[in-house]
Amino acid sequence: MAIQKTAAKKSLQEAAKANTITQPSTNPVKMDKDDLTTLQSLQAETDKLIYNLGQVWVNKEKIQSTEDTLRTRLKEIETKEVEIGKQLSSKYGIGTVDINTGTFTPKA
Repeated sequence: MAIQKTAAKKSLQEAAKANTITQPSTNPVKMDKDDLTTLQSLQAETDKLIYNLGQVWVNKEKIQSTEDTLRTRLKEIETKEVEIGKQLSSKYGIGTVDINTGTFTPKA
């Protein structure tokens, strides 16, 4: 009976060893050249895209700044038009101006 118990115990130990998950080695392993090239290519492509996105952002900021400047200038011109309109109305009265011929037509 003792022999059977020892054999059964040994059998269980061997089965446990067979079912044990082996831990991967922590030693560095040289990658395949193709795998490394693929990763390097993806990294280079990612770097280019990030750079291009940065350029787009900078261009958008420049465009926004230019737009803001143009809108400010347009408001200044509109304000000046109103002022000149008031001055011309007091000088010539109410009417229309043909800026191509330089004539003023009073409103009847």
